[in-house]
Amino acid sequence: MDRIASLTLALIFGFSGVGNLIAATQEKSKTKKAEYTREEYDAYQKAIKLTDHRARINAMKQFVAKHPSSMLVKYARDNFNPVYIQWMQQLYKKKDMTTLGAVAEEFLKMRPGHEAGLAMAFEAYYQNKNYRKAANYGEALYGKKPSNNLARLLAYSFDQLKNQAKFISYTQKFVGTLSPKEGFYFNAKLSYYYAKRKNISRAASYCQKMLAAYGGTELPPGYDEAKWRQEKGRIYSITGRNHYERKRYRQALVAYQNSLRLRPRDDEAYYYMGMSNWGAEDTTTAMKNLAKAYSLNSGYAKVSRAQLEVLYKAINKGSLDGLDRLMRAAASELP
Repeated sequence: MDRIASLTLALIFGFSGVGNLIAATQEKSKTKKAEYTREEYDAYQKAIKLTDHRARINAMKQFVAKHPSSMLVKYARDNFNPVYIQWMQQLYKKKDMTTLGAVAEEFLKMRPGHEAGLAMAFEAYYQNKNYRKAANYGEALYGKKPSNNLARLLAYSFDQLKNQAKFISYTQKFVGTLSPKEGFYFNAKLSYYYAKRKNISRAASYCQKMLAAYGGTELPPGYDEAKWRQEKGRIYSITGRNHYERKRYRQALVAYQNSLRLRPRDDEAYYYMGMSNWGAEDTTTAMKNLAKAYSLNSGYAKVSRAQLEVLYKAINKGSLDGLDRLMRAAASELP
């Protein structure tokens, strides 16, 4: 994400855009001839000719305080904008993000909501991993100048802050514009989010994008072979569940077989394989898979036993005789 953020200001404004802001502000000071004393004029000229940004800002503040009734006060105040913007641009180019953040906040106290100030403050705090302040200024900037790139950086910031609602909100604004590889991190997060909320259809759609990005031997960033194996098992399991809920039983079976090759003792996969076998009218295999799910003695054990008994009784005229033998045989086949 740091690589993505490295040119945030250029992407949001472009340095030429910042230059236009400076030029527009400076032009204001030339539009009206004002009346003032020689002393005021000399003091004003001395202030604006200082080359050090901090010294020039302080001198202009002193001028305004000393000559509050001068007609030059308006021009002194107008000069704050270009001086601060030039200073912030210089700090940005030097990558002095700590000073940039402080200067941007100082500027925003004088010019609340100024786009360049918000962009500089956001960039500084994002780069310094102060995601709380970055999100604060970034949201204000997004309200004035929305963009996919800014939404992406805000989504990452809110993810670091564990603000899931805002992470989802901003992610959905841009994730559809990314290639599967570019969007892998966000698609993975969204797949977990929707799976947890039992929205299997949406979870499966993001899982498919994950596989589209890394369906071969290449590993995603941050994954080793073991971790990616488990993740792919989860992806196939969610895909299978999505097919099962739509009564596409054969597709569900293929997905769960892929899942079990990666996670061979997954009771959820055996349960839904059994239910899919049942839906496809293969009751013999259905009972075997439900028995395996029960034998793994995990989260799906109770419901697997209940469904197994219903199916067994339906086939055996209401009797459970022989069920224990079937269950022992199924358990012996588990890896």
